Amino acid sequence: MITYFLTSVLMLLSYSSITFSNEIPDYIKLCSRNDPKVNECVRNTVHNMRPYLKNGIKELNVPAMEPLYIGDLNILDGGSAGISVKAKKLNIYGASNFEIKKIKSSNNAKRFDFELNLPSLHGEGNYEMNGQILALPLKGNGPFTGNFTNFYAYVKIIFDVENVNDVEKMSLKELRVKIRTGTGSIHLQNLFNGDKALGDVVNETINKNFELFTNEVIVPIERALEKKFSAITSNVVGSFTYDQLFPA
Repeated sequence: MITYFLTSVLMLLSYSSITFSNEIPDYIKLCSRNDPKVNECVRNTVHNMRPYLKNGIKELNVPAMEPLYIGDLNILDGGSAGISVKAKKLNIYGASNFEIKKIKSSNNAKRFDFELNLPSLHGEGNYEMNGQILALPLKGNGPFTGNFTNFYAYVKIIFDVENVNDVEKMSLKELRVKIRTGTGSIHLQNLFNGDKALGDVVNETINKNFELFTNEVIVPIERALEKKFSAITSNVVGSFTYDQLFPA
């Protein structure tokens, strides 16, 4: 789940980076914001970059996507749901196999709306959990693994452009993400301090109700990812002009 938005942001950052790179690699095609087929151009450009994104692109400052290291993420922190969930040292495998299903550029490349699919993902990391989901008490910490199939992310990014000393500078105005869960399975080790019988029951119940389980935690994940990647995107676009990032 976490990977979809990460991939989406990496995708846009990769495209943005190529516009001000000193030397543009042969496999990258620049897309003008005035091109009537700019949506198709951007999608083709990013799809062509997938083999390079897999191992990272040093000259574009794009990290490797295999594995895609997310690190620590505070997924839930009490609140009305009464559950705290933290993921630590999270790695995701399979992110480089993403596919852009739909993309729409509007307002002269100041807004992007796109739909992203990842057909198969595998996640590994550690967790800390305390609370209740699906009427089940959940408490434990330790390693976890997850396999996820056909997840989608719907992402909206809007930029502002302001004239500063006769130079048009970009800034992030809004970034929103909506995740649609697919199918999958999760295995949490060391639930209830290693009580295998209780742990097996909880893991089996979660996986039998996989969609319900993921839907209960997805909104906090969406908000956490929006906050994390709004900061990254703001840092990137704030360093360059509108024409550098999206040439006419």
